[in-house]
Amino acid sequence: TGLRCRRTLTGLIGLALMLSAADPAFADGLKLKVVAKEPPAELDASIRATLQAKAVQLLDGDAPAIEFWFRTEVPLTAQPASAEKAMDALRQATLLGAVAVRAARRDYKDNALGTGVHTMRFALQPQNGDHLGTSDFNYYLVLVPVKLDPKLEGIADYKALVKASSLETSTEHPVILSLRPVDSASGELPVLSVPAPEHKAIRLKLSAKAAGSADKTELVFELVYEGKG
Repeated sequence: TGLRCRRTLTGLIGLALMLSAADPAFADGLKLKVVAKEPPAELDASIRATLQAKAVQLLDGDAPAIEFWFRTEVPLTAQPASAEKAMDALRQATLLGAVAVRAARRDYKDNALGTGVHTMRFALQPQNGDHLGTSDFNYYLVLVPVKLDPKLEGIADYKALVKASSLETSTEHPVILSLRPVDSASGELPVLSVPAPEHKAIRLKLSAKAAGSADKTELVFELVYEGKG
């Protein structure tokens, strides 16, 4: 009986260790939490008005390391053919939200991501030999310090977006986070995920609507907060 109990205990400990290793919250110490919270006051009223009054937080212990605010409804250029193709319906430089970085981190190109409030705008990497980074996918969030992006429609194209994001970086490169498409909108979201080796992400689902359409749809993607290309 004692031997059987010891084997059972050993098995339970082994299972707990495997679950801990598989859970990204254990892997880097950050935990996911969604809280009711107004967008940062540093943002212009035209931007704040488009954002949800709740924050998606990544917590280091009890303190937020990163806080995201996403749009209440994301404008699309067309109705997506599928969940996996949803980001193809986003216009360059579309505002997806804002982020408050509370502790210095690294972006997807392993460049410094300084503290403070930034807007987050969508970028589709052009297939012209130039690049924002090397990745399995060419979808990105480009982060711009709030003082350099004061209006909702103030940045309208890819070139202006990259320039604004690069102005205050020591490398003169834009600050980027990788986005990855998801093939299904099912399940309770947001949730932490490990979409690729050495990548940690938040899987998200946002309400969206195509121009001229009366029907809402969903924009589903993974936002890589740790990892580089």
